[in-house]
Amino acid sequence: MPNPNKYPLISVVVPSFNQGQYIEKTLLSILGQGYPRLEIIVIDGGSTDNTVEILEKYSNQLFYWHSKKDNGQADAINQGMQMSSGDILCWLNSDDMYLPGTLLAISEHFREKLDEYHLVYGAAVVINESGNKLQGAAANTASFDPIKLTYFDYIVQPSSFWTKKLWAKVGELDINYKYVLDWDWFIRASKIATFEYIPHFYSVCRFHPFHKTSNGGEERREEILDIVNKFASDYWKNLYIETDRYYNSITKTRNFLKSCKIPRAHLFIPFLFPPILYKMKNSQDFLDAWIMLGF
Repeated sequence: MPNPNKYPLISVVVPSFNQGQYIEKTLLSILGQGYPRLEIIVIDGGSTDNTVEILEKYSNQLFYWHSKKDNGQADAINQGMQMSSGDILCWLNSDDMYLPGTLLAISEHFREKLDEYHLVYGAAVVINESGNKLQGAAANTASFDPIKLTYFDYIVQPSSFWTKKLWAKVGELDINYKYVLDWDWFIRASKIATFEYIPHFYSVCRFHPFHKTSNGGEERREEILDIVNKFASDYWKNLYIETDRYYNSITKTRNFLKSCKIPRAHLFIPFLFPPILYKMKNSQDFLDAWIMLGF
């Protein structure tokens, strides 16, 4: 076995709440990395399912874990980060997984950058579980664009990793956010850090009937509008406001056009809503706003 001291220490924080049906696979995906210097911290918000039983099963392989009430996901992650001592930090939600070889590959990218404000991100495989159906897709991302990040969250959170130095400088997650906590932090980090895009798949994102983002609804859209108003240009603020104002009507129109089997129906929608049409520069801008709001 290679000398563990040659590898940077990686801390993985796992926030959890009533995800007993998924968390064991999450933990196994981390432990199965075989990475020689690993610190796993599980912060569970007082689950009432079988989560604690699973955590006890793997307790001798965890750096730290507890199960008690907290103030939500952001608070749980902040608690975990406070306890971490890794050179490289990240969090993995308790229904997501790492692909084999991820942590070793990430350690190589950071080897000469541990004393810098640096963040690495890649892509993810998406598993969509709905009823008895299982669909697979890819959550692709793109080269870093700090302006685009202010109006479109294209960074895949479970496939992102950063230096401890960056976390210490940027500060903790905003616990007032339930849905956009990662996006807000990425934007703040982008003000001082080098973001490095690696065209590689690092994680598996699982969407299921209880997935938080899938059930965010109006509350999630309000948080997205708050981020856009805080960081984006006036053009994007106005486009988001108009798209959100007609969101329900747009959704109904889209579903009708889809039922008529009209290809690329989204291209026609702005023409049916003049206030949006007059605000947008091109159809892709409208689509970006619509996707973020819940398309």
